This record gives sequence, C-alpha cells and structure tokens, in this order.
Amino acid sequence: MRGRLASAFIGGAIANHRAKYMYQQQANDQLQEYKFQQQQEELERLRAQQQQQQQQQAMYSQPQQSHLQGSSSNPEDIAKQLHKFAELHEKGALTDAEFQQLKSKLLMQM
Repeated sequence: MRGRLASAFIGGAIANHRAKYMYQQQANDQLQEYKFQQQQEELERLRAQQQQQQQQQAMYSQPQQSHLQGSSSNPEDIAKQLHKFAELHEKGALTDAEFQQLKSKLLMQM
C-alpha cells in the first residue's frame, strides 16, 4: 500500500512539474512574441522617421544646390555654407555621403 501511495505522490509531483514547465514555456513564448512585435514597431517607426528625413533633405538639397551653382567664390560665403552643411550633418539631416558631396562642391568653387 505504501508503494502505491508513494508512486501516486511521485506521479502527481511529476505531473505538477510538467504543468509548471509548460506554463513557463508558454509565458516565454508570449514574451518572445511581444518583444518581436515591439521590435517590428520600432523598426517601422525608424523607417518612417528615415523617410521623413529623406524628404526633408530632398527639400533642402534642391535650393542649396542651386544656391551653390550661382554663388561666388567668396571664401567667407563658402565657409558659411560649409558651416551650415556641417550643422545639418550633425543634426542628422544630411548623411555622410551627402555632406561629403556638398563639401567637395563648395571646395571646388574656391
């Protein structure tokens, strides 16, 4: 009789342990899915922000390029423009490549 009772308790403990493990596994799966959704939302937010910055940069670069073409080779004007482009680059409105391109155009005017 003791053996059967002990076996029942052990079986119950094993079943309880398995149930806890399954519950923990489900909670971990849900947490992973939540984190994945958060990452996807953050990625979409960053993409939208990047697209907005590209649109703003496109609006700014067109007048700047025409201004560059019509400007004189006055070193003070060129220095001011270069400083303005550097500020835009620091703020993230211009990428490294765009800043280098604008900088080289300015320096060629000197």
